[in-house]
Amino acid sequence: MTNPALMFFGDPHGDLESVIAAVERCRPEAIVLLGDVQAQQPLHIELSPIMDLTEIYWIPGNHDTDSNADYDHLWESELSGRNLHGRIAEIAGYKVAGLGGIFRTKIWDPRRPTKEAAFQSSDAMRRTMKREERWRDGISRKHRSSIFPDDYQQLLRNGPADILVTHEAPSAHPHGWQAIDELAEALGAQLVVHGHHHQNIDYVAEGLVTIAAPFRAFGVDMGSHLAWPLDPPEEIQPAGPSQDLLDLVTQVFGSGAQGWLNKPHRLFNGRTPAAFAAEGGSEKVRSMLIAIQHGGVV
Repeated sequence: MTNPALMFFGDPHGDLESVIAAVERCRPEAIVLLGDVQAQQPLHIELSPIMDLTEIYWIPGNHDTDSNADYDHLWESELSGRNLHGRIAEIAGYKVAGLGGIFRTKIWDPRRPTKEAAFQSSDAMRRTMKREERWRDGISRKHRSSIFPDDYQQLLRNGPADILVTHEAPSAHPHGWQAIDELAEALGAQLVVHGHHHQNIDYVAEGLVTIAAPFRAFGVDMGSHLAWPLDPPEEIQPAGPSQDLLDLVTQVFGSGAQGWLNKPHRLFNGRTPAAFAAEGGSEKVRSMLIAIQHGGVV
């Protein structure tokens, strides 16, 4: 096995031994912690055995602002400058964009236009607060892991990027967000990797999106990791829908064709139409499309 360029680690929640062991074994050029680090000591001390073996980057998760110690062990550590949230960095030959934290609708509901957000930036929020309401003369500790529209817009201004790392999941996850998809597509990212949900998910392999989707997506479980590029190379590439089926989808849905193909459907046992067709269910997908096209019962 060749040494990976990058390794992405799911939410450690204070247990960084698996990170150290994986790095010592695989010797990646760089690693990214996908949030909810909750280091028990300053991060550079926790990871001192591998500080000389790899470059270390991180994004915050919602639990990294649970306590003063959780916060300080990241933002006040010697690795504070490796926080990728709201910026793009050149790492191991890739441009990696980071969006840490979570969407809290009291700050910004990304299903609504950004102009409707309660606060456009953390600074805007701070200006509305009385001095005694502030934490360390800034916004509350909790909201230092909230996503503000300005964090999101800053990435759009600084793109493109090859990889997007997030704490939140893309829309194909039951608790994911379309805003993550839109950001990845706007950046031109070929890969999205997230934590937060404590699941190892290969969105293509599990039929949640097709290989024709604009980007590959993976979720990484706590205590687990994803090495990139994938090694060994994937031997099985699921076949996509046939061209005539793709033409029919386009006739029925127009510009929304790809979105329909990539959205899980209960009549396909929770699989996406594209994945269901690729696994031998083309005729059922075709029948549904014809019914939709002619106003029949589905």
